[in-house]
Amino acid sequence: MRTKKVTWLLLMGVLGAFFAACAPVTPPPEDKTDKTDEEAPTPVLHLPEVLHTPRDDKVTPAQARVRAAIDAVRRRELLMTHGFWTVFHGILGLGPSLQLRNDMTGERVNAMDYIFAGGEMRGLGFLPTKYGLDVPSAKDGIGVGQGHQDQFVAEMGQWGMPADRKVIVLGKEYTFMDFVRESQMRASVNPKRNQELSWAVIVVGQYVGTDVTWTNMFGEKLHYEDMIRYELDQSVENAACGGTHRLFGLTWSYYLHLNRGGKAEGVWKEVVEKIAKYRDNAKEHQNPDGSLSTDFFKGPGNSQDKSLRINTTGHMLEWLALALTDEEIKEQWVEDAAVALSQMILDVEGSPVAGGTLYHAVHGLLMYHARVYGTEWLGLNNPVIPLPRSLQAKTGP
Repeated sequence: MRTKKVTWLLLMGVLGAFFAACAPVTPPPEDKTDKTDEEAPTPVLHLPEVLHTPRDDKVTPAQARVRAAIDAVRRRELLMTHGFWTVFHGILGLGPSLQLRNDMTGERVNAMDYIFAGGEMRGLGFLPTKYGLDVPSAKDGIGVGQGHQDQFVAEMGQWGMPADRKVIVLGKEYTFMDFVRESQMRASVNPKRNQELSWAVIVVGQYVGTDVTWTNMFGEKLHYEDMIRYELDQSVENAACGGTHRLFGLTWSYYLHLNRGGKAEGVWKEVVEKIAKYRDNAKEHQNPDGSLSTDFFKGPGNSQDKSLRINTTGHMLEWLALALTDEEIKEQWVEDAAVALSQMILDVEGSPVAGGTLYHAVHGLLMYHARVYGTEWLGLNNPVIPLPRSLQAKTGP
């Protein structure tokens, strides 16, 4: 009887973690396969030597809490039997140094090297196209593939993936730029195609430019700012993960625009205003314990569901750690959010947590640590943050 009860509680925990993760805006077809393992990385106690960081006793309590949470996520090993969706989220969260362990032999390999060398993994199946390389997603019936259009490519780009990085597909050599070309050619602002461009704007802006014009595979002539306008006109509150990915894409694109000599005018002025609006929204609805609203930007929310709390505060902090200026990110309310998120992660150490929930949260903590406390302690986990030095102390109005 006790065994049955424990099994039931574990099952409920895994299911709860699954439903806390971000789903595609349009849910994929029902997948009858068991997906619990890629949604809930196996917690272990081993910390790979390559990820050890130096001890520093001269830290504030807040900084120590953030570091403890980051190390807690590092201790969760990813296995080669996990699905592609979870593995590339792990890379987003902890960086290209992430390793996979072969649960049969104990051997470890670099996850990115393994993927780009043509390694086999559930949900991984890059497809050569007329324009480059495509990444199948959940809408294509790949239950453990990427959940959103261009998600994998954009998330690798967020760690500065070189355009000429070699990729082996079906025995033939390609480069990362082949993913970019496919993303650019597929992108459409035609509302009938109902595309998510929150990740495509990062891909095209970073690797092609923010002042480019092209004709896509549908024969539609586009300028990069057409994609930005399209994203601005879409709902934030009803988008994936409460709109945090849409805001992240717009913010990242705006920074690329500024770094290339652009100004906050025209469509970009509206991006600045949107960043300011949702920054203020996040602060307004912050909970007394420092966590951010469990209803994202729709209004106040203070659910006690642990997975949901990590998911919402984690995604929102990830965007805020990008969007806030150097002055704003050091404000007390942001530190409170980072500390609250860190404690949430520590509270579930040893328990299953959805991959999207866990790794977006730790990516946010890495970015926060890099900007507030510096990058030395992070070692191999030093995130890319394209914050322009030209930004004024206050973002937006």
